[in-house]
Amino acid sequence: MQLLDDDGTAGFLGYIVAIGFGLVFFLSAMTFGSTIAQSVVEEKQTRVVEILLATIPTRVLLAGKILGTTILALGQVALLLAIAIVALSVTGQSTLLLGLGMPFIWFAVFFVFGFILLAALFAATGAMVSRQEDIGSTTTPVTMLVMIPYFVTVFLNDNPVVVTVMSYVPFSAPIGMPLRLFLGDAQWWEPLLSLAILLATCVGVIALGARIYENSLLRLGQRVKLGEALKG
Repeated sequence: MQLLDDDGTAGFLGYIVAIGFGLVFFLSAMTFGSTIAQSVVEEKQTRVVEILLATIPTRVLLAGKILGTTILALGQVALLLAIAIVALSVTGQSTLLLGLGMPFIWFAVFFVFGFILLAALFAATGAMVSRQEDIGSTTTPVTMLVMIPYFVTVFLNDNPVVVTVMSYVPFSAPIGMPLRLFLGDAQWWEPLLSLAILLATCVGVIALGARIYENSLLRLGQRVKLGEALKG
């Protein structure tokens, strides 16, 4: 069912919802993703990682980092969604709240796997350097994967073709699909298909990230080149 009519108010409301989803995902991914990369480099600098790897496998260490940070990030998102629900309830926006119910749920689901995808990349690229000041040289491509969907949301959220494409691209699906559900543009099966694509991408990226992480973690000194990290 189409929730919004094609008038100025509806367009503005859709814009606000798009910015809301985009901003929450952008800030959470950047904040906690950077935290993962910095913690990996810090462990390399202090040689703590050598002690850790003497007791647990490399991939278990990576999984623990991703899982722990994902829980923290999801907790922040859940808090923000709860605040939004309370605010809408208090202000009597029951219709809007009803329309946001399912998009909120799907946003939380997509956020978890979208964040795991990015967290694996942040950890892998962080492991490629040994100094905090060098983090940007390897994590910039991952940062762009976070920033581009946000800016596309800001400037092109009223373009149905762009939003549809966003809803199927793994790095932007956590923003695009909940937005389409709110606008009433998505069929019932589309979130399931988009989630399946995201899950398949997660599996591949985690495997790739784990290989880079495992092959780079104990290599100190100069930045590890991507080709070397992939070869082992």
